[in-house]
Amino acid sequence: MGNRLNTIMATRATDPDVQRRALIVMQLIVMMLAANALFLVLAVLSPVGGNPVIPIASSLFFIGAYAVARQGRASVAAWIVIGAFLAGALVAVAHSAPEQGVRVGYFLTVLIVIASLTLTPPQLWLVTGGVVSGFLLTLSLTHPDLWNLPDVRQDVLNSSVLLVVVGLVSYIGARIARRTIRESQQARQVAERMQEELAQANATLEVRIAERTAELTQTLAAQQALADELRRSLAAQQELSQLILNLSLPVIPVREGTVVVPLSGAIDSTRAEMLTKSVLDTVQQRHTRTVIIDITGVPIVDTQVAQALVRTASAARLMGAETILVGIRPEVAQTLIGLGIHLGLRTAATLQEGLELSGGRPANGSLRLAARS
Repeated sequence: MGNRLNTIMATRATDPDVQRRALIVMQLIVMMLAANALFLVLAVLSPVGGNPVIPIASSLFFIGAYAVARQGRASVAAWIVIGAFLAGALVAVAHSAPEQGVRVGYFLTVLIVIASLTLTPPQLWLVTGGVVSGFLLTLSLTHPDLWNLPDVRQDVLNSSVLLVVVGLVSYIGARIARRTIRESQQARQVAERMQEELAQANATLEVRIAERTAELTQTLAAQQALADELRRSLAAQQELSQLILNLSLPVIPVREGTVVVPLSGAIDSTRAEMLTKSVLDTVQQRHTRTVIIDITGVPIVDTQVAQALVRTASAARLMGAETILVGIRPEVAQTLIGLGIHLGLRTAATLQEGLELSGGRPANGSLRLAARS
């Protein structure tokens, strides 16, 4: 039902103000057609016999005005409706007694109100002037003697002033309504423009976010690749450091049961632990009986280095291997004596002497006794 009513009251006008006025005209026409239908029924059923011409003729005018309003020509349709009303009212004035004809002027205010709803403010003044002048002209032509009647003349003046006042008030109201509609239309246009700008800004922002996301993804991938490369480099460096550390503490087998451990550089705690581990692993794997530690390349032998050597020799002794220390330089010997360090190890001046010393060593027990002495 609602959709059918919307279809009946639809108009082709695109301007909001014209749409409003066309819709009002069509609604008035529908009510007038219903009223004419009622008048026609009453005229047919009246015992004295009514005149059905006027309802039928006015209905034809209203139907034409309705078709014009649907086309979006609100002003033309309104002029047709107002003209039909005014013509009927003036006919009633002409065929009524002077006193009754004057009273019709009060009802003509309805035309001005209708004009304020369906026409533009400038057109409203045309309607007001046409209604007042048509009313006065019809009275003057059809009832020329009424001007001699003081009471009737006063009623004519009152009704005319009332028409002008209603026209003025309707003009003010129409101006306010038109301004309000224009301002609301402008506000709507501004809102639509802002919505379009917001949509464009959102689209631009989405593009920038997508680009930024892609950049961040690429950056993250590059950072991940760099982190992987750094991990690989760190692992390689650790392997290289371990290799260097292993190479810095070589354990060299020189003959069956004898290995040589040449040391060089400073001996810190890490290298000391590696020295002990390497020597013990070699003793176990090769069944070593003699370990010759050459400290010719060690620049400084302090308490820490001495303790590391003694600890390594003691651990090797527990596993059945004797340790011979070679390569003690004069300054190193003086330092050890000055520090009061007693190594408790068999020593030799050079590696060759150490090898000769290890070649004819007695059994392990005798070696331990010799080392202890």
